Amino acid sequence: MAFICRMLRVSVGILIAALVVVVAMGVFYRYALHSSLYWGTEVPNFMLVWIVFLGAVVAFHDNKHIAFTLVGQAIGGRTQVLFEVASALVILTLLVVLTWFGIGVVERTMSSASEALKIPQGYIYACVPVSSALMAIIAVEHLAGALRRLIGGAQS
Repeated sequence: MAFICRMLRVSVGILIAALVVVVAMGVFYRYALHSSLYWGTEVPNFMLVWIVFLGAVVAFHDNKHIAFTLVGQAIGGRTQVLFEVASALVILTLLVVLTWFGIGVVERTMSSASEALKIPQGYIYACVPVSSALMAIIAVEHLAGALRRLIGGAQS
């Protein structure tokens, strides 16, 4: 999963650079050429959505998401690890549900074309099941690590 996250970092970086270029082109066309790009609003919006969702996968992998660790740290010991296991199970359940319903949204929106580019809206919404499935894999890794700590702590 670490390799995939490295590739996602590169992809997000490329998307951010491309987003800057596209927005700059839109501004140039609007103010210098007194014209507009018919896709100048839609493309940055789609890019930003994918940047956010793919970036969320990387943040989740690196444990950079907002976390409420105060309770777990205050508890300490074996109870803290149990708390981590329960938390990982809840997160994994949420991500599986999000993946499942995200696939349904993608399927339902594949016949609806975007306004400017005329591409299926499902390609835009695909960021939800893709990112949630990747995060579910990471959540399984987190759960496995917490279970190893729980079992390792029981043997000590």
